[in-house]
Amino acid sequence: MTVARRLALLSALALAGCVSTNDEPFSLDDGDAVAPAANGYVCASYDANGKRTVAARQARLVALRANKKTQYAFLDDKASPTGPFTLHRAKGNLTIVAVAHPDAPGEDLYVAEFADAGKEFKLYAEGDDFALRAQAIAREHGATIAHSQFSDDLSGPVDAQKAFMVEMASDLKGWRMSADCRAKP
Repeated sequence: MTVARRLALLSALALAGCVSTNDEPFSLDDGDAVAPAANGYVCASYDANGKRTVAARQARLVALRANKKTQYAFLDDKASPTGPFTLHRAKGNLTIVAVAHPDAPGEDLYVAEFADAGKEFKLYAEGDDFALRAQAIAREHGATIAHSQFSDDLSGPVDAQKAFMVEMASDLKGWRMSADCRAKP
């Protein structure tokens, strides 16, 4: 993914950190569905210390349906729209957001928590203890994770990558909230 595209995507996803892979552990042809808020969302972003970083932004989560498959796009008032992505339930309301790389194989993986039937959601970035927890879980599943400038790069067998990400996304230990979005009235 080019630096410019990655920065636009990060901005559109409220500066949430991602796990990046050169494979496709989560299919972009299927996934879980959520009902986006009809009037869009008001989103606030937070820094690593939990401090609000920017004024609230207007955003929309748009469902794209074709051939009985649902993908989503995230549109906000400050950045270019994201490419299509799918949602994959990890545990409870915790969801993996899989965004295909537009110019190379693979996908970027984010964690979101949907509540109140899609009327609110939170995005999570890697927290201070993400790396330590991630290394142990990656080894346990036979995957490898390495930190790079813009993401944490995941590799290994595709099934191992998927198992790693589902386990990491099933517990918010190691993650920090980077954005909180609530339905506009």
